[in-house]
Amino acid sequence: MIDGTARFTLRQLSCFVAACDHGGLGAAAERLHLAQATVSASLADLERALGVQLLVRGPGRAGTPSPAGRELLDDARAVLAATTRLEQRSSELVAGVSGRLALGCLVTLAPIIAPPVCRLFEQRWPGATVDLQTGDQAELVVALRNGSISVALTYDLGLEDDVAFEPLAHAPPYALLPRGHALAERTHVTLAELAAEPLVLLDLPLSRDYFLGLFQTAGLTPTVARRVTDLELARSLVARDYGYTLGNARPAPKQAVDGAPLATVPIGGSVETPVIGLARSAGLRDTRMTVAFAEVCAELVLVASAAPGADVSAP
Repeated sequence: MIDGTARFTLRQLSCFVAACDHGGLGAAAERLHLAQATVSASLADLERALGVQLLVRGPGRAGTPSPAGRELLDDARAVLAATTRLEQRSSELVAGVSGRLALGCLVTLAPIIAPPVCRLFEQRWPGATVDLQTGDQAELVVALRNGSISVALTYDLGLEDDVAFEPLAHAPPYALLPRGHALAERTHVTLAELAAEPLVLLDLPLSRDYFLGLFQTAGLTPTVARRVTDLELARSLVARDYGYTLGNARPAPKQAVDGAPLATVPIGGSVETPVIGLARSAGLRDTRMTVAFAEVCAELVLVASAAPGADVSAP
């Protein structure tokens, strides 16, 4: 029964296995760099803890396991092997960049940001692999809290104190319009000018609340013509003149998936600008892998901001 109190120690198991594998207490002591008396005492303590005799006593038989010892020897070896693997894996997580990184990404950002970030990270650290999970903000926060993901690429919206956030880039809002729309050639457009136009609303929890909140803060009510939950569908509907939509991170193509042209126009005036960044559980220490991933993310943002005409909101 497991009651939170260890009945035996790893040293005791090591002494037992070494005595069986190397022919007695003296050889085990030499192998483990311990005094023979320490090995003998450890074995006696282990036998008392387990309630069985592990080694056969007698001249020339110090390394011979008893019937009970033979039954338990493989299990003892398995416990020691698992301990070694645990120590090795822990060292890798702290000092090395290898293994699998469980990454979450906001569903609207994932197609734009996740592929280049993951590819550069895996190229730089060939021993590492990214396991990507997408979701809305609430799903990502739950995954951070239960440990199913280590870090999340998302916005700084709707996060509580138990989630730490590392900013990477501002993501100012913009209007996505059909190429031939009267506002499409403007350097900026106001929410007041958009309010009367038909809005194709991206009806996802974080997106919906943020975009409608922009109008509410400005004392305006948008004309919601359609509600969709797929970003590419919203872009295609806009391209076919069903209205406009709002976004933050900007895909590079200035067209919908069906090839119809689109135009992006920044929202003018004083509006809330979210930030794209990395979210982690506030109570979880960084590993070398999560630090390396954050460095790659920051590097891509710097490259994007330095490129002519680049939009830092879409690293």
